[in-house]
Amino acid sequence: MRRGHVVALAAGGAVLVAAGVTAGVLAGGGNGSGASPGAAGTATGEVADPPSAAATSPGDGLTPAQRSLVATLGPLRVRDCVPAPAERVTEPPGDGLGPDEGVDAAVVCQTLVVDGEPGPAQVVARHYRDAATLTADADRRAGAVDDVGSCAAGEPSTETWGRSTRRLGTFLCDRGAAGTPAGTFAIYWTVTADQTALSASSTDPAGLIAWWRDFTKP
Repeated sequence: MRRGHVVALAAGGAVLVAAGVTAGVLAGGGNGSGASPGAAGTATGEVADPPSAAATSPGDGLTPAQRSLVATLGPLRVRDCVPAPAERVTEPPGDGLGPDEGVDAAVVCQTLVVDGEPGPAQVVARHYRDAATLTADADRRAGAVDDVGSCAAGEPSTETWGRSTRRLGTFLCDRGAAGTPAGTFAIYWTVTADQTALSASSTDPAGLIAWWRDFTKP
């Protein structure tokens, strides 16, 4: 495992960094404020907007904690969120912590990707009971990744991501585990300010990274 540091690039640009070397500018725009992507103003102290009706429904079975987690994702990014089963909470990259190990809320949401577009059909989101547990899960997963390249190139890697000179979290990617479709590529990224982490996978690595770039726009 090797982990890099965020370096200064154009203000507002989201970057992935591996071993101190820029892996690529993956998301443009933004105002450089450092507001966490996928969150509705939580990094700036603003009150997050509640999820829209498209994200949840009265019969979805979500707990208040899970609804709060969905609200950090933004109503224009996901829909039809439901409680995540334990096997989805721990899914790769790496062998993650489960609901009884510090993950206090987790959901599986449908993305807005339609047939024929690159990107995953679903995303899994987790909220951790504290910052230490979030770090422990990211480190545990990173230790299982055989870092041989860069996520932007579709290779297993342990990286960090952020905007301008501000680091926003950890970014991991790896080839799919045994039993997944051939060519599966999985990503996991943390949003430190929210104590959350998300994961998704696809058989199109380049399309998955392009989707992530759009998903994490501020």
